Amino acid sequence: MTMTNSEVIVSIKQAVGKMAAERVQSDTIVGLGTGSTTVFAIQHLGERLKNGEIKNIVGIPTSFQSENLARECGIPLTTLNAVDHIDLAIDGADEVDP
Repeated sequence: MTMTNSEVIVSIKQAVGKMAAERVQSDTIVGLGTGSTTVFAIQHLGERLKNGEIKNIVGIPTSFQSENLARECGIPLTTLNAVDHIDLAIDGADEVDP
């Protein structure tokens, strides 16, 4: 069975989102961006927390969408005003310039 272009794109976005979430380590503050690829990253990050693979992370969502998804996935949240740094930010690449 051959995948359609849209199925291929979704598959790539899932893989990229998962790879981004794999970079998150325990005891970090993570910026949670917005968009279709970031959705997969947030979901995988929630799975990693639930499975005990990582612990003690805090997310800072950049939108209402990412905030709701992070809550659904069990990711503890804070605000940018409550921290003095972000260890890692995950977001999609809306534009790429050479």
